[in-house]
Amino acid sequence: DHKIIYLYVVNDENQLKGVISTRKLLLTFQEIRIKEIMDEPLFLLQNQTLEDSLELFARSGLLALPVVDDEKHLLGIVDVEIYLEESYDIADARHRFDVFQIIGLSLEEGKKSSFWKNYQKRMPWIFCNLFSGFICALISYFHQEVLGKILLLAMFIPLVLTLSESMSMQSMTHGLQFLRHPQVNIKNCFSKILREWIIVFFMAFTSGLIVGLGSVLWGEGILPSVAIGSSILFSVFISSSFGIFFPIVLYKIRLDPKVACGPVVLMVADIITTFIYFSLASFLLL
Repeated sequence: DHKIIYLYVVNDENQLKGVISTRKLLLTFQEIRIKEIMDEPLFLLQNQTLEDSLELFARSGLLALPVVDDEKHLLGIVDVEIYLEESYDIADARHRFDVFQIIGLSLEEGKKSSFWKNYQKRMPWIFCNLFSGFICALISYFHQEVLGKILLLAMFIPLVLTLSESMSMQSMTHGLQFLRHPQVNIKNCFSKILREWIIVFFMAFTSGLIVGLGSVLWGEGILPSVAIGSSILFSVFISSSFGIFFPIVLYKIRLDPKVACGPVVLMVADIITTFIYFSLASFLLL
């Protein structure tokens, strides 16, 4: 009576190589080899806890996960129904939604911890913002000459930083959403990053052009406006690229992207933007 949702592909040594859904198997031409249609598997190690599996279920949206040893030998599976008090018709979309609502609630309940543990988990990442503030102040200190000469540059610092921070956080959010996909692989990562790069480039170009043209109205000449507009283009594109890459890197090294990403991406965006802004201004105006 057990529902078979996924079939797991192994080699001659019983090592996990891939996964294929029953639906996909039944709807594919019989002459096609399994290795051509199987997906990269998400899996649990045998020494991980049920709490770990609960988090992976919530993140992936899968209904079963294979369990392997350190050499990736397939040992068994963990089914999502172990967390449920009643059996659900998993083919029903509404029931599936209910299942993952329950998983999300269970996960949040399991994550409740003391004040001190929450502080220890979150405060180290806030130091990133403190660090970036000191670094940006240091960069500004070494560019006092151009700031003293062109007051317009100081007036546009908040706007330039805000644009870079906002767009890098948007890219980071898209990266986090991508990681919720059940199958995260190199090919999908590359196509997602390429698409985000194209979007970010046009957004950065548009923002730089608007701000650069707008700054001409202050009557300081063309070169300061070129410096401001160009720095927006370069800094937004670079910091947004980091925003899309960083969640993927954290995911690959098994750190929690949701906690670490925000502060680190903002830190890098501030430092990159400040450095490019003043360096470009000094090069063009001094």
